[in-house]
Amino acid sequence: MDKLRPYITGALLCEKVLQEKDESITIVRIIDRVQYRLQGMRTAIPDGIKPIIPLEGWISLKSGPVTGDHTIKVVVEKPNGERKDIVNHVSQFLGKDQGQNLILKIGLGVDVDGLYWFDVFFDEELLTRIPLMVTPIPEPGAQVPT
Repeated sequence: MDKLRPYITGALLCEKVLQEKDESITIVRIIDRVQYRLQGMRTAIPDGIKPIIPLEGWISLKSGPVTGDHTIKVVVEKPNGERKDIVNHVSQFLGKDQGQNLILKIGLGVDVDGLYWFDVFFDEELLTRIPLMVTPIPEPGAQVPT
């Protein structure tokens, strides 16, 4: 028999997550692509310097058949394949329509351009992946590759 897993209500990256006093959630500007510019830099990023992109994330799981304490983990995978744990949170699941909302505050240090993946795990089992494409903003007047 397959292991019981919670249901995914949502998993995304955005500019801001607001949680109201009544526990309702407001998501501001969903993001799956982001561009950055280093002011005054006309060449490659110097060694030891990397832009930090502020993001927030929202992961919402509903218990369904799952009860008890379980670990929710988020791992970021850079375009070069390097992986890093960014969240490791134990949550209590009460079954049925009860659930958990995780609000993530992320400062993504960009040392590689390209596609980043935020993998969401439930007790070490992959539930879903959230993509984020990171690219530099071309300098004004620069030729954009076709």
